[in-house]
Amino acid sequence: MKHGTFPIIRQVIIGAGDMEVASKELREAFGLAKGFADPLLEDIGMDDETFRVGAEVHLELVGALKPEAPIAAWTAKVGGGGGYGLAIQVSDLAPFLANAEKLGVRKIEDLEVYGHRIVQLHPADLGLLIELDEIADPGKWFWDDVDAEKSENPVIDDVLAVEVSSADPDAQAAKMAALFGVELQSVDGRPQISIGERTMRFVAGDQKMMTGCDVQVASGAQPAERSVTVSGVTFTLV
Repeated sequence: MKHGTFPIIRQVIIGAGDMEVASKELREAFGLAKGFADPLLEDIGMDDETFRVGAEVHLELVGALKPEAPIAAWTAKVGGGGGYGLAIQVSDLAPFLANAEKLGVRKIEDLEVYGHRIVQLHPADLGLLIELDEIADPGKWFWDDVDAEKSENPVIDDVLAVEVSSADPDAQAAKMAALFGVELQSVDGRPQISIGERTMRFVAGDQKMMTGCDVQVASGAQPAERSVTVSGVTFTLV
């Protein structure tokens, strides 16, 4: 996959009711080393663990450090866990924020993090949290310099697609296409859009959340299973 085509999905964020169990399942299923934490999240009562997947993307588990943290209510609402959001790198926030305003999509955060402006868009308006991170250089990312354990024999090395459920997938797909200014596509009767080099599919479901993720099998790896569900997200190994 070509590196650095904007926008870039950088983090697939999974809400976990039990962080220890979800971490163990992810590491065992995909041959991943222990992840690292974002120290800023502790200040808002959130636990997290981030795992590198190949050169560009990360899987991030988030959970509650205290019962009153909003993520605690969310994981309880969706039955213990599920796909919570996406962190997406863009070169310039302006066109996306203009689109969000036209669509009536609310901002829940607009701040500077590690020297870069980030904006989080309301999950109630989009079906999942969308974080837009303005970093103009596609070869740079927040976690490039983090001293993290290396996965010696990873089973996966990229994220290819995510699947988002809602009661009205066509409407949700149309709103997301308008936000990103991309063409709405239909594949096998299902709406989808392209986010840079990756795909976002939309399906019918009882909960507004991310329910699926296609991951690329690393060269030479022989996964025991081609479908693995962790914390409410079904990973399909391609």
